[in-house]
Amino acid sequence: MKNFWTSLKKRWFIPVAPERLALLRIATGLFCLWYLFSRYDMLQRMIRNADAFEPVGMLSWMKQPLEPNTFWWISLVLIGLNLCFIFGWKFRITGPAFALLALLFFTYRNSWSMIYHNRNALVLHMVILGLVASADAWSLDSWNKRRKGLRKKQENWKYGWPVMLICAVTVGSYFLSGVAKLAGDLALEWANGSAMRSQVAVDAIRKSVLGAETAPLFNVIYKHTWLFLVMGVFTFLVELGAPLALLHKRLGKLWAVLTFGMHWGIFFIMGITFRYQMSGLIFLSFFEPEKLFSNQKKKPVLNNAKSSLQKLSETSPIVLFDGACNLCNGWVQFILRYEREAEISFASLQSEPARQLLESYGLRQDLSSIVLVEDQNLFQKSDAILKIIEKLRLPWSLMIFFTFIPRPLRNTAYSFVARYRYTWFGKRDRCDLFPQAQKLRFIE
Repeated sequence: MKNFWTSLKKRWFIPVAPERLALLRIATGLFCLWYLFSRYDMLQRMIRNADAFEPVGMLSWMKQPLEPNTFWWISLVLIGLNLCFIFGWKFRITGPAFALLALLFFTYRNSWSMIYHNRNALVLHMVILGLVASADAWSLDSWNKRRKGLRKKQENWKYGWPVMLICAVTVGSYFLSGVAKLAGDLALEWANGSAMRSQVAVDAIRKSVLGAETAPLFNVIYKHTWLFLVMGVFTFLVELGAPLALLHKRLGKLWAVLTFGMHWGIFFIMGITFRYQMSGLIFLSFFEPEKLFSNQKKKPVLNNAKSSLQKLSETSPIVLFDGACNLCNGWVQFILRYEREAEISFASLQSEPARQLLESYGLRQDLSSIVLVEDQNLFQKSDAILKIIEKLRLPWSLMIFFTFIPRPLRNTAYSFVARYRYTWFGKRDRCDLFPQAQKLRFIE
């Protein structure tokens, strides 16, 4: 029993960067916002059909539907809270408010015509993210805290267990689907493929009667009975074996990829779209998507003979720049002019202290990149620029929202400019003259 709880603790309460939880918040929030806008007119028309109202779940106590005007206002409030959820503004209030209202809204939507089980995972994901500290990074709240001088949140178990809970909700939805198949009238006929083949045929006939096109692969695979046997067994393995995805990180990633492929297979065979699943957003918690937006190097193992920059980097952020580049020198002057506090130190990439510091991170001195070292973490290229922008005064610090652009795109643009920086902006063979107070912040 002791080993079980130890393993559970290691898996569920592992330290996770706050950026991962923040990215899940932004991704699910954007998907919900897209749904609300794309279905807005349809939802407003739907709720006017009072005869079709059959309340479910936590709204089963309702005797009659809301007035259309009331629902219109609720929709607008939900969209407003959705935006606050995405941007992480006043999240201690807006996060739980959005979670509760979204739960009620989608329950109310399911009280008309039919229950859309494929959205249950989305709603539960948003409820979890709205009730935990998912705005401790990449949010207006975290940006305001950094402006006030508070330190950036580091990896912590309190960001790990919500991610695992989201994974468990995802896994649980598929496991219940598999159990429902076994408990139904067809039971194991789903595994041998006969039930699936019949369902695919009925779907194709229905589309033909209604004048719609059949799915792209229907005519190709329907005559091959053995393919439905393979797909039936595969479906059962994915659904009933879903809990195994919680046991190990690699198993989770493999399961997520296989399940993602299953949904695209359903689309090509039956033309059915599960948008949250097919977008891959439902499986985002099984991966480390925040690494796409970060160029952070791990803390180096420093020896006893620390260089002057290594010692300084433990207490002060340091910017390493190309001393021969006019663009880089202009950037340094820009920082000195608009930084909120005089906390940054500077060193030329060509200097000996910079060489020693870069070597401790396993990097060469001939970099074509601005480098920021802070709290013994090293950032390069666009990540270094964005980290520096966080330390500037308004309005320049607002450019921090470029962080939401994927790192590969940002770095491609950065590398293009860096490649032609001498051609476009020229070189210099001497340093600028700075006031004495600023000159003391340059390490030779």
